Amino acid sequence: MRRLMETIGTLFKAKLAFRLALLYLSVLVLLVVALPWLPLPFLPNELDLSKVFAPPFHWEHYAANRPFHWLGTDALGRDVLVNIVYGARTALMISLPVMLLATGLGLFMGSSAGLFGNHKLRISNARLLLLLPSLVAMAYYTLYVPFQLALLKADMSAYILPTILAFAIPGVLLFIGAPMLMRWDSLKKTTPFPFDHIVLRLIETLTSIPKLIFILVLAAFAPPSLLLLSALLVLTFWTGPARLARGEMLRIKELPYFEAAISSGVTQWQLIWRHAMPNLLAPVAVSFVFGLAALLMIESTLSFLNIGVSTELVSWGRMISGIRANTAAWWLVAFPGAFLSLTVLALQTCSYYLLQASQEKR
Repeated sequence: MRRLMETIGTLFKAKLAFRLALLYLSVLVLLVVALPWLPLPFLPNELDLSKVFAPPFHWEHYAANRPFHWLGTDALGRDVLVNIVYGARTALMISLPVMLLATGLGLFMGSSAGLFGNHKLRISNARLLLLLPSLVAMAYYTLYVPFQLALLKADMSAYILPTILAFAIPGVLLFIGAPMLMRWDSLKKTTPFPFDHIVLRLIETLTSIPKLIFILVLAAFAPPSLLLLSALLVLTFWTGPARLARGEMLRIKELPYFEAAISSGVTQWQLIWRHAMPNLLAPVAVSFVFGLAALLMIESTLSFLNIGVSTELVSWGRMISGIRANTAAWWLVAFPGAFLSLTVLALQTCSYYLLQASQEKR
């Protein structure tokens, strides 16, 4: 992490484009964080039916003692400027947690696959026997039950128990049930677990289907739900960080310091967290920024198509879709589209320079 921060500091001083992009993203994040305290004249879904499709910059049409719509209104008289700010909050609220979870999952799966391969990780026959019911229980409580709760429009508190059971049941089976089964000698024996092969097949399967089509198909069977949309995005976006982490781990394994750590008797998990992670963070950070830009575009596309995201949430994509009601309302595309393009461009600029810096240090 310290090396990553030093790289960012060096780029901030040396590269003007990186500096501008990072400043823009910082201002955007601060704006979203300070949103509840901003003196905005309107609420995001507040209707002003007397000012439907009001064009921007026509301030002379408004009384001097009343708030006016700086950037115009949409088909229901909602303020474009306020909705742009709240749309930024929606974009970050969806993309940032999803990419953090996807990067964490991908980092764990990829680094473990690169380190253990197909032969180093050995698992007892007892745990191998209980692995399938553990995965079935996890899939049941993380996919099927939340889907049914979304159909019933349950509160967020209803998801707490399934989440606990999704991890508690596999934990009980693998760490309590498996030692009990090891009383039999045949179940006590260990066999190599092809972790690398399984991870590669999962990555190939998920990446063979275009992300947008995969999300559209799955979202078509579920009502609009932010939680389900986030789960689908994590399911599709972890493969990029995983592939990068696996490749980097295969390279790091051949370095002299890593071989010295192995010869000194360090455990496998200590090899990952103490010796591999410091070198993995920089390239994975590049993948994180690239994925964040892709997530913003996919979230806007889904909002434009009115899929996956509740209509109560304001988003840039849904604002742009308002142009279909009045093709002359150019401001419904120009302003949210400009903010979306600037945000994606800033993220791509940061990732480009971070990638360039990481390649120079190799």
